[in-house]
Amino acid sequence: MSSLRVVVIFVLFCANVFSEAIWLDPDTGLNLYEFIDRHGYSYENHTITTDDGYILTTVRIPQGKNESSDSNTTKPVALLLHGIWSNPKDLIIKGDESIGFLLAEKGYDVFLMASRGNTYSLGHTNLSSDSVAYWNFSWHEVGYYDIPANMDYIQNLTGLTNVSYVGHSQGGTAFVVLAATRPEYRTRVTVANLLAPVVYMDHCQLPFFNVLKEYEEELVYLCGVELIELRFCFHDDFTDLGLNKGILTSNPIYLQLAVLFCSRDSAAIDSCVEFFGDLAGPDPNQLNTSMITVMSSTDPAGGAFKQVIHYLQVARTSEFRKYDYRDNNELAYNQSEPPYYDLADIDDVPIYIWYGANDYFSGALDFTRLISENPSATAMLVEDSLWNHIDFVFGIDAKSYVYDKAISLFNTYNGL
Repeated sequence: MSSLRVVVIFVLFCANVFSEAIWLDPDTGLNLYEFIDRHGYSYENHTITTDDGYILTTVRIPQGKNESSDSNTTKPVALLLHGIWSNPKDLIIKGDESIGFLLAEKGYDVFLMASRGNTYSLGHTNLSSDSVAYWNFSWHEVGYYDIPANMDYIQNLTGLTNVSYVGHSQGGTAFVVLAATRPEYRTRVTVANLLAPVVYMDHCQLPFFNVLKEYEEELVYLCGVELIELRFCFHDDFTDLGLNKGILTSNPIYLQLAVLFCSRDSAAIDSCVEFFGDLAGPDPNQLNTSMITVMSSTDPAGGAFKQVIHYLQVARTSEFRKYDYRDNNELAYNQSEPPYYDLADIDDVPIYIWYGANDYFSGALDFTRLISENPSATAMLVEDSLWNHIDFVFGIDAKSYVYDKAISLFNTYNGL
């Protein structure tokens, strides 16, 4: 870090620390459960174990804010999954205008998943999250194990076989994996709304990601993620990188930095807005700056480096395949190359692909390619030319542009 940057940061720090007051959104600092409580909803905490031993947390919001708890009405189930390094709070973070709470008010039995490696889902039947073996997963396992485990659990709990699904970003990726590899579960999905699902990345505009993808093979070697056994260890010389365990896990420093640089009255707020634009696509009109500290209270919430590597493989090869284990593909798949996910086979579940023209993770052409290869997919381009990747969960107008229409689709397929 240059000496000038250090001086600038110090000056900004002093400007905030010695100001009379820093206004923060009242939701700042709240965890998932505190957030739900503050917004007046009842909830249930459920623990679910996957077939490969991961212990997940799913939070159920069984009714609307003012709805009687003794209602015997059977409601359709809405199953929601967050994106990479995110957590279930993102799907309710907009309060009364969030997709999770809106579904509860519209008569759905809402289940908020926390995928493996997330702050709320760090358990395992015999592995510690402090071990490298625990983190030997990609988004493939989220789709192949985590979503089915939730669907089975929900069926046992409610007696209902089918769910309606919402997935943002990696939550969309994982659903496509499920649909391509687990047809017995795919047919139990009434309808799916995928918000900016990352499947193809030929037109990704993330500068750091496009640099990393050119060195994907070197990263695979350095980080040992070509190994598929539980000995999943990094080469000894590189264990100090810390990439062999969770990355971007929850840390109070993220909130502290957000308060310092991104609070509404911060002298650095313009730079903060620019940072989010570089991360997801510039759209300052949709970014509610007062909510940045709320986001940072629990995000980023952790994930495995192998998830990133898998996305890098997709970006480098322009192909949507299972994880490439290189020399170990024969052991993993009985073939020299990783298998393709067969999107053409997904023809029996209605899938709505929501995307923005200004998404830096996947470009519009990446989404239209996904839609063209999936017989069940319908394109849902948001009518805002600057709509980016995170606007689907944080955007000021997400309710009118996306949620109201997505819920209307849910209602149509569920007969509501």
